Amino acid sequence: MAIFIASTKSISRGSGQSAVASASYRAGVELEDKRYGKTHDYSKKHGVMSADIILPTALAATGADIDRSELWNKAEFAEKRKDARVAREWLVNLPYELSAEDRKELAHSFAQTLADRYGTIADCAIHEPTQKEIDRGADPRNYHAHILFTTRTAELDENNEITLTDKATIELSDKKRRSLSMERVSHEIKDVRQLWEQIANEKLAERNLNLIDSRSYAAQGIDIEPQLKMGSVATKLERDKYERELKKAAQAKAEGQHYEIDKTPATQLGSINEIINERNELVWDAQLAKNQKINDAADAIILKDHTVQDSSYTTPPPTKAISSNLPTPSGATIADEPSKKPEPAPTPKPKAPTLDAVAQAMAMAQGIKTKRADEQKQKEVALEQQRQLAEQQKREQAERERIEQARADRARQLEHESQQFTTDKKALYDSAVAQAEQHIQKGLDPSSKAGKHILAISVANDVMHNLNQYMDNPDTTQRQRELAMGERETLTHFACDKSAQALTEIKNLHYTSERKSHTASLQGALSAFVDNHSQTIEKNQQQALQSAQKEVADYSNEINRSRSYGLGR
Repeated sequence: MAIFIASTKSISRGSGQSAVASASYRAGVELEDKRYGKTHDYSKKHGVMSADIILPTALAATGADIDRSELWNKAEFAEKRKDARVAREWLVNLPYELSAEDRKELAHSFAQTLADRYGTIADCAIHEPTQKEIDRGADPRNYHAHILFTTRTAELDENNEITLTDKATIELSDKKRRSLSMERVSHEIKDVRQLWEQIANEKLAERNLNLIDSRSYAAQGIDIEPQLKMGSVATKLERDKYERELKKAAQAKAEGQHYEIDKTPATQLGSINEIINERNELVWDAQLAKNQKINDAADAIILKDHTVQDSSYTTPPPTKAISSNLPTPSGATIADEPSKKPEPAPTPKPKAPTLDAVAQAMAMAQGIKTKRADEQKQKEVALEQQRQLAEQQKREQAERERIEQARADRARQLEHESQQFTTDKKALYDSAVAQAEQHIQKGLDPSSKAGKHILAISVANDVMHNLNQYMDNPDTTQRQRELAMGERETLTHFACDKSAQALTEIKNLHYTSERKSHTASLQGALSAFVDNHSQTIEKNQQQALQSAQKEVADYSNEINRSRSYGLGR
């Protein structure tokens, strides 16, 4: 009976694939890939029964046409991304019970339906198993179709030439499909699989053949065990062994000898899959036998109390018994029996596998199933651990990024506040300097070096006062307050330094009267600074100011004790 296979995959640049190369291989022809500057030649490939380009019905009605090379080169040039999907393939199994003509008609009907559904162009290649593949163990009933579709819809441009435009709906992301009130792509693929089931079953029903079912074996209640994935390495080992066996057989034949090909698997995976295959065949036979019993029971119910005549045979009327008086070997005579239609030999029914055989096969596969389940569980645990680790790393990375961003934002904010403080500080200094003249006392020469130092202390006093008001302002930020405190500390050191410099200059004045007046001015300016700000400065700064005051006071006392006024000392 036919089996159901309808699978799809994308031809993607991200996987190193090319639409031109894929079409060349499936159609068994030579094509030039103009985008990559390569020529793909599969014209010697065997097993390609036919390969045809199928346009959407609306496009074909215009008389448009396009060859395979032009089509797939356009598909390549229509995509710009390095990981773009350049084609989509549907692989379907064609029922071996159908004729070659019916199989081609079925494949083309499916391709035409999808081309009209999505507005894309199809390239349908029908394959049959080659003798070489059959010799290797391939199923001789493996007729199938590779149907390549463009990922973009086909339209006519202003020059009546076929061009590929927007992405087909099946190629859109789930997010985009949701925005268009469409189901997920997985639902779309399921619908297409059911569409293939419907189209194929219509053809099978026409020929009175068993139908196919798109549901999984589990959904159908058939306990089929999936085989293990061989992989490229194990597959190559199996093929290499088979090639060696063929060479040995050919050599033995050349020498006039007979060589029995060893068909045992070369790998452990091959051996396991062979056991699974034998077990599945027994399950299939049991299922078929069960179906046959069901059908026989149904026929018995339907045909009960009805007579069925074979139209090809007419039962002759019964004849009377006639005595022939022919002697028998024992000397007796017998009468001829009425003529009877010879009963046909009963048609042998396929022998159903015994329950023991099925149980034995299932027991052999049970260990494999258990091992596979354990491996799957371990894989799921490992994947869950990897997922949790990835999530943790993602959270940690997000936290690091958040912290870095917060630091960067804070740094920019502090930089802005610092620049604003610089602007505000200049305004505070300018305001204090503008009022410097009101601090000129009697007997103080503001143009002398000593006078300039004393005025600087008075200006610093005003700036300190402005800074205190600035810090008390609620609009001032914490960063600006810190900068203002630093500026106050700088001004305190500045006042101490200017006091020392002014005292030095005063001592160099020629006249005692000038020394006395400038010393008094210095004492006044320094005392005003200390009285206004001693409570808001650090203890060490207070001590520095007190030391400066003491030096000035000592020198003032020294001047007062001096009796040499007239000498100018």
